[in-house]
Amino acid sequence: MSKKLKIWFIVSIVLAIAGAVMLYPVGAPSWNIIFVIIKAGMVTGLLIMVLAGKTKGFKLWALCSGGAVVMTLLKWITLGGAAFLMVGSIFVDIFMPAMAWHWMRQEGWTPEQL
Repeated sequence: MSKKLKIWFIVSIVLAIAGAVMLYPVGAPSWNIIFVIIKAGMVTGLLIMVLAGKTKGFKLWALCSGGAVVMTLLKWITLGGAAFLMVGSIFVDIFMPAMAWHWMRQEGWTPEQL
């Protein structure tokens, strides 16, 4: 794993935690629990990649990022309008794993290794 990817993953950890803090609460108490679990899953997947050097955490991160997009959309719908924070959060939750995937593929990682 390249230094560029490790830095990307560390920045992604910071952004995942910041997004959780800024968007919480997302709505109903049950939604809040799901949101915290999703954000914890994102950070766990990223930590697996950074600390253990294993790309297996990518699937967990990407799956939880998709869940975070859904939770942000639910908050958006319940509030009745979009805030810059919500749009930015959705962008980050899609862009960060997508760029990581792109760079992992450039480094020769295959989908089977993930």
